[in-house]
Amino acid sequence: MSYVFDSSSIFKAMTENVVEAVAGNCTLELARFELGTILWKKYAVEGRATGEELKRLAKLVKEILNLMEVVTISCHEEEILGVAEGLRLTFYDASYVYCAKRNKLSLVTEDSDLMDKAKTQVKALKLDDIV
Repeated sequence: MSYVFDSSSIFKAMTENVVEAVAGNCTLELARFELGTILWKKYAVEGRATGEELKRLAKLVKEILNLMEVVTISCHEEEILGVAEGLRLTFYDASYVYCAKRNKLSLVTEDSDLMDKAKTQVKALKLDDIV
């Protein structure tokens, strides 16, 4: 395991058909909720997918997450809040930075703001940097 993937990079790996890039790596349990929200917004709300297509995409998300080590942030809330405060990030984004730092892993994100701020504490990359 070399990387912590946030939901933006997992979604990009999914849509660009490079799922092998995330396999065997790490993400947070909250990625499941973020990916569900991405699917809902991009496909259901914007009308890009039928109900059946949306179910297929949700199944694909589940299969992708099953290829990864999905970790929880339980018992680390205070430390994550410290990262959030120090880097001026949301708790969600700070969770990924904290996980990468704690496990001595690089963070993979498509979020430029998160990447710029995370680089002060961990190695931060985009999916294109590793595939």
